Amino acid sequence: MRRLLRFSVPLLLIICARPCAALEAPEPGVVTLRSGDLQVELQRSHAWNIQRIMRGDVQVATATGSYGTLLSVPAVGGWIGGAHTVGGVESIESISLTVDGEEVPLEPGAAYSGDLLELHRTSLLDMVRLDATLWIDDGRMFQRHTLTALEDVIVTVAYPFMFCVTSDTMQWIAETADGESLEGAFTGSRDLDWHEDWAWTAAYIPDAETGFVMRHLSRAEGAATLTGYWDQERHHKLYVRWDSPKEPWREGYTLSGEVAVTTFSAAPEEWEDVARGAAEGLIVE
Repeated sequence: MRRLLRFSVPLLLIICARPCAALEAPEPGVVTLRSGDLQVELQRSHAWNIQRIMRGDVQVATATGSYGTLLSVPAVGGWIGGAHTVGGVESIESISLTVDGEEVPLEPGAAYSGDLLELHRTSLLDMVRLDATLWIDDGRMFQRHTLTALEDVIVTVAYPFMFCVTSDTMQWIAETADGESLEGAFTGSRDLDWHEDWAWTAAYIPDAETGFVMRHLSRAEGAATLTGYWDQERHHKLYVRWDSPKEPWREGYTLSGEVAVTTFSAAPEEWEDVARGAAEGLIVE
């Protein structure tokens, strides 16, 4: 049975129960990855998470908010991950970039192009390790994120993936795992409707005749996977949320999932059909 849940995005004001170190984020630096029509910018000051996604010269996801993985950990004061630092700074343990199978140095300000680019990194979000793989293959981007508790820790909210879809998008469509089609319009309502059964979703920029697609490739075992847009004026934030019944997360507890993203060009009268074809093209055999 399909479930539709509505929440406002929580704003947590929590007193630290364990020592909260005053950590400084590194200086800004941007790296650009290109393959096919897709261009992805990574931001060093946000732990090398995404800050923008483009198709050619069209922004489909903008530098107007945080990407990556976000956790709420009450013991350290709240949100941690990517650009969110209330609960501390996401700390990089290791990172590597390969272009067409050859490892290259990750240098701020550099642009890398190839048929296949792969970024591997591990980082710490308080007492949770994030193992993240991002690869771009001929206009398609794939992300696999795995979270592992290094000790017993209470995580009240986990967003493994987030995308700041541009506010120039006017409409969205989605398809459930059972093949049901859904659609809606962005109105700046600030609503966030959670859907437990979306297989993929797409949003469309009519002025640029360009669209964005995200598809679930695998879901975390032992947790519900919810998907929804936060309909704001500055962006239409697409969230993936893992709702785990475990509290606290015990040492060694692991959640893992994978999503794929692509873009497309289409005239207004055919964008929904083109989006469906693009979503099918994200299925990995």
